[in-house]
Amino acid sequence: MKNRKSLYTIVAISLFVGLLHFVTGPGYKGPFAGFVHNYLIDLLLPMNLYLLLQVGGRDFLSKKTTRITAAIFTIGFGTLVETLQYFNIHFLGNTYDPWDLVMYGSGTAAGILIDLTLIENWEKKAKSGSRVPSKHGSQPH
Repeated sequence: MKNRKSLYTIVAISLFVGLLHFVTGPGYKGPFAGFVHNYLIDLLLPMNLYLLLQVGGRDFLSKKTTRITAAIFTIGFGTLVETLQYFNIHFLGNTYDPWDLVMYGSGTAAGILIDLTLIENWEKKAKSGSRVPSKHGSQPH
């Protein structure tokens, strides 16, 4: 990653997802408890994995290759987990749920969306070294 803002954002998201995992553990009885227990982490972890793979991958591969590889790996890993659970092999969970596959895909899509909107813009600004013009339209000196 060329831009520290991108890196710090991805690290902050990772820390948030990790902390949220502890806060919404088995004893969670707050709002949307059913969704939180069954699907929230299945949505956030793939998003986080995709973004973390961007941090490591872009030093070795092009952005496009890193994006494609990260998306395939993230969805493939989630599919592997659910397939093992389908065959009653307990790996990162106990219960097969086809909706988990939807959450993995949605989480990966959320990671891609963050990458293509926020991260891409910050990376472009870092590469060009440009600054945002003032609201009066003049360029900074």
